[in-house]
Amino acid sequence: MAAMRFFAVVRWVLMAQAWGMLLLVSSVWLVSGLENAGWSLLGGLIAFLPNVYFSFRFGMRDDGRTARQVAKALYGGEVVKVLLTAGLFALALQLPGLRFLPLLSGFVVVLTVFWFALLVRGSHL
Repeated sequence: MAAMRFFAVVRWVLMAQAWGMLLLVSSVWLVSGLENAGWSLLGGLIAFLPNVYFSFRFGMRDDGRTARQVAKALYGGEVVKVLLTAGLFALALQLPGLRFLPLLSGFVVVLTVFWFALLVRGSHL
């Protein structure tokens, strides 16, 4: 039962992030055009894709794992997630015509949605 609740929360957070990113990109597109919307989408993906990786990496569960193995998977997944985020930012910063503010806004919105999604979902458990 606890595993089902865990996966429901993970799915909820990822969906909330995807919707938040879609809402931001749509808003930016309406206000300042397609180019800025593209940069916002890229920034959102820089935050979203490592979270998807982490959720699959940590979500692969084996009921026979010890607490030490679970902690190792958690920390290992988090290290890879941070390295993926840094690598994606490094790649994005090499792109010509970079618009940093829309890129950063997409990144920050997806990160912020993560915490608010947990707060909202936590109050409904």
